[in-house]
Amino acid sequence: MKWRTVRIAAAAVFLIAAGTAFSGIAGAGAGFLHLQFGPALLSLCAAFSLGALASLLGIVLVTFLFGRLYCAFFCPLGILQDAAAFLCRRKKANPRNLAGLRYAVAAVACGMLAMGWSAGFYLLDPYSITGRFAVSFSLGSLVPFLAVLGLGIWRRRFFCTALCPVGTLLGLIAKYGVFRLRITGACVRCGKCVGECPSGCIDLEKGTIDNERCVRCMNCVSSCPLHGIHLVRPERKSIAFDASRRAFLKSGGMVLAGLAGGVVLAKAGMGKLAAFAGRFRILPPGAGNAVRFAARCTGCQLCTANCPEKIIRPAEYGTGPVSLDLSRGACRFDCNLCSRVCPTGAIRPLSLKEKQKTRIAEVRFLPKNCIVFQEGTPCGKCAGVCPTKAVTLRRTGAPRLKASLCIGCGACQAVCPAPQKAMVIHEIGEQVLLES
Repeated sequence: MKWRTVRIAAAAVFLIAAGTAFSGIAGAGAGFLHLQFGPALLSLCAAFSLGALASLLGIVLVTFLFGRLYCAFFCPLGILQDAAAFLCRRKKANPRNLAGLRYAVAAVACGMLAMGWSAGFYLLDPYSITGRFAVSFSLGSLVPFLAVLGLGIWRRRFFCTALCPVGTLLGLIAKYGVFRLRITGACVRCGKCVGECPSGCIDLEKGTIDNERCVRCMNCVSSCPLHGIHLVRPERKSIAFDASRRAFLKSGGMVLAGLAGGVVLAKAGMGKLAAFAGRFRILPPGAGNAVRFAARCTGCQLCTANCPEKIIRPAEYGTGPVSLDLSRGACRFDCNLCSRVCPTGAIRPLSLKEKQKTRIAEVRFLPKNCIVFQEGTPCGKCAGVCPTKAVTLRRTGAPRLKASLCIGCGACQAVCPAPQKAMVIHEIGEQVLLES
């Protein structure tokens, strides 16, 4: 019982911490979610950083040593699946080893990622699925989350062992790891461990445990009355060319086909993104441009939850990257939190000085709407709040706009008292860093 209790307690602590991050309470502390495998991998591909590399190597090392501890302790969707199955009193797992399916799915996702498109991880990364549900209660976030939860109630960790690309990659590492769960001679084949295993990876007839699918919940170890399951180093055995090798070759073919399919889908998808580029939206500082951002953002909504002004909004129906809604307020000049919490590198990490010089949009001054021009009413609010002095006042009190200094933060638009705004923010094709 000790191992299971430790695992449940640790998972509960992590889930609470993740809840604070997605609720916006954690602020910059939400950056601890950079330790998630999927986001760390995407971040490494989007913008190389030592932090992302260290996170990825740390998870890989722990998995190689002890197996898929990540799936049991630090995957929010995996923990929620276990909780749903427990509450529904469901213990039936999926005993079939769907190796071809999981390899093909992971290969497609990785093939897309190799071409610079994160769509595979957008759809199937457990962290991103959880984040979208936690922050944005839309159709696009609700359906995938409930589908995975439904699979968890029906077949426990079926998603983790057959569909999740993160689980597949970690499983391949665990399969050849240093310490593996093994059934010892003390086992009497009572079957308690099989009933408790959420992955369906225990074969009592053969007396084996599939460490590739095992998510290290340690239920089997805790439930065995004779302590017949241990985490040990495997015995070295020579393997003849048999059905298992033929299965390996078959799985290898699925991987190659999946990679090719992912590359093809990515090329087709990138073309659609290029067409989408004509429908620009205002993006968070550090996003670059619409095509780059759409290819890398998984819509995890961590930036949405932690934006202090609540101007980062999910896509309509929760089916795309986020954007800035400057009709709700201005992007704070003294804040770069979104680039600090983004775990995938879709929003490039910007120092505060870099963020303050990054043009994310442009403002247009419409004198026909300005109350100073039309009504002769003294105002000057736009000039008073402009952090870059792009808006100044003439001797007459009327605004003067110097567009070369404007970063498009929206502060002038937010304070404009005219019924029809005289300062109007518009999107731009490419974010640029202004010269000093």
